[in-house]
Amino acid sequence: MFGHLSLLAALFFIGTLKDFRVAGLRLTEVRIPMYVIKGTAAQLECLYDLDGEALYSVKWYKDGNEFYRYVPRDMPPAQTFLLPGVNVDLHNSSDAIVTLRNVNLQSAGRFRCEVSGEAPSFQTVTEHGDMIVAYLPDEGSPKISGGRPRYQIGDYVRVNCTAGRSKPAVKLSWQVNGEPVEQQKLRKYDTIVSGRDGLETSVLGLQFRVEQKHFRKGNMKLKCIAELSTVYWRCNEESVEGDRPQKAPVLESRETVYASNSRADPVQASSAAPPSSNPATPLVLLPVALAVLVMATLAQGIARDIDTDRISTDRTAPGGIGITKGAQQARELLAGRGEENRRTSHGKSATQLEKMALTAR
Repeated sequence: MFGHLSLLAALFFIGTLKDFRVAGLRLTEVRIPMYVIKGTAAQLECLYDLDGEALYSVKWYKDGNEFYRYVPRDMPPAQTFLLPGVNVDLHNSSDAIVTLRNVNLQSAGRFRCEVSGEAPSFQTVTEHGDMIVAYLPDEGSPKISGGRPRYQIGDYVRVNCTAGRSKPAVKLSWQVNGEPVEQQKLRKYDTIVSGRDGLETSVLGLQFRVEQKHFRKGNMKLKCIAELSTVYWRCNEESVEGDRPQKAPVLESRETVYASNSRADPVQASSAAPPSSNPATPLVLLPVALAVLVMATLAQGIARDIDTDRISTDRTAPGGIGITKGAQQARELLAGRGEENRRTSHGKSATQLEKMALTAR
């Protein structure tokens, strides 16, 4: 009876000790980045607390396949195993940290850390996490298509937002004037897969009827946002105008229009300005005045001679025939006397008159 009790006490003590040791070895934190950009380095961390135990090994697995082992008693303590998409940087790796260089799309997967204690218990604790290698969009910001530069109230906006090829597909969202769009206004399309690497293209549509509230200071802003966790964020925004209502025509004076836009400005300015005095005008008019004066004098002399001749002719000529011949002779005589009177009355020849006109000019 006593022997059975001793055996039960011994088993209870061993079980209690085992539970204590398990509680002593524990993982404090496993850090596996959710997203890593293609071509960069990734750092995997496995932090543990031995709580007095000796460390036997730390092992890393990707999708169930071991690719890294750290055993303190070995020389060197760290070693790697070939695995597609996994390139360990041994210089920057230890029992708590593993660094992967130049990750690619094959590097994505489930990574698990396993920590084991020394004999005799060989206690083991493990934890895992998933890592995604992101191939960022190759075309920069998302593209907005299908929009118009101007909308009226009552029109329908139908636009699409397309992101560049990526892996995985980026998440797209719409905003109108900085506010998120309701789900019923979105038009979702299937992701387009292309290329050898299976890159994905995201497309999201937006459709709604334009209302007065959509215009702020006459403009409406449509923004498309593309994001991928914390490693990628881009946006594209378009500002469209609203058609302004037609205003009643406003009457404006012709002076205002001409003053601003018409080529008639110089004409109006010259017509409104007082005439300018030209000092050359009297010199130009002087020859004309002299010519008029000469002609008037000659006409007066000729008229006097004609009257005198008519009187003398009427007195000497017998009958009508004589009068007619006398009149003809009188005209010829008057023409000769008129020339003599012109020369004698002024005392200047025609040549002198021309010289006066030239001098006046």
